[in-house]
Amino acid sequence: MLYIIMVVVLQALITLTLLLYLIKNRESVLNMLLLYIGVVALDMGYEYFIIQRFGYEPVLYEIPGSLRVFKGLIFLYITTYLIHSKWRDKLKYLIIPLTLVVVHHAIALTAKIFDLSWADMAIKSYQAYFSYYSYYWLACLVICIYFLTRYRKNITHPVASNFRYLVSYVLLGVLVFWVVYQLGWDTLIYQKIYSLLFLFQFGWILYVYILTYQHRLLEQQNTSHFSAPKETYQYKDLSKIDFDAVQNAIVSFYQESHVYLDEEFTLDQLSSHLKISKADLSITFNKHLTTNFHEYTNKNRIQHFKQILSEDPSASVIDLAFQCGFKSKSTFYKYFKKEFDCLPSQLIH
Repeated sequence: MLYIIMVVVLQALITLTLLLYLIKNRESVLNMLLLYIGVVALDMGYEYFIIQRFGYEPVLYEIPGSLRVFKGLIFLYITTYLIHSKWRDKLKYLIIPLTLVVVHHAIALTAKIFDLSWADMAIKSYQAYFSYYSYYWLACLVICIYFLTRYRKNITHPVASNFRYLVSYVLLGVLVFWVVYQLGWDTLIYQKIYSLLFLFQFGWILYVYILTYQHRLLEQQNTSHFSAPKETYQYKDLSKIDFDAVQNAIVSFYQESHVYLDEEFTLDQLSSHLKISKADLSITFNKHLTTNFHEYTNKNRIQHFKQILSEDPSASVIDLAFQCGFKSKSTFYKYFKKEFDCLPSQLIH
């Protein structure tokens, strides 16, 4: 009995930890994907524990795990981040009701274990709104696919296309399971197959994580190489570069496009958009704009941040910073102070 209570309490504590992680690290797609793996693994672990203790039908279908409610929220966060949605930060308000679901689950399961007089009432009330979970999960997946498809031309993040395939894969699995259930087939067998299908998701996410990490290392090497004036100028005939045209193209791009607000935006992507070699861009940044790619990009992000904050002074500073492409608070404050020599709150007043 004590072990069961410990599992329930541990699940609640892990949930709170995941929520805090979600709030503080939602600026990274890869962090969100790893968080999704954690949620699914914990939910499956809970199901395995219940099966071992009570059997499958008696408790698991009566009081299904609650951690799964966060999967839809995580997918929505990733999608709205990829499409640079301004209402992305509003999703944080869903954390409160979803947390209440987890708390209710813990209370109902505890009452069931101790066979308390009000246990049935707690379970029925939990079932009353958890029965809508399937519709919520399906709605989240459909919304994600819709936005990822509609705005696919504006998305530059390297993970975007694969993430759209992942969401479609998950949606297909959910629909097949729903059909099996509606036809009255043996859902227990498909449940096991459905659980095994998560291994493909885990493998894909870890694969993307490794590729993205390697891409970042390569990009850092390329950036450091092209930012060194001596190495850059040695093999370029500067007289053949139309610096005015390149500079105008750079300025126009940052004025007319918001692609640079993606935290993964790179010099390679800028080169691809402008159809100008990275070497010519780097030389122009250093020689005519007296800066480098990263400095110039972050300066424009700060200006975009100022514009949004002036339109909505009540908005969260940190949320806007992440929305503008900064990966951490320290980096944001560093460039903000460098640009305005004050704090964001002082700029508002």
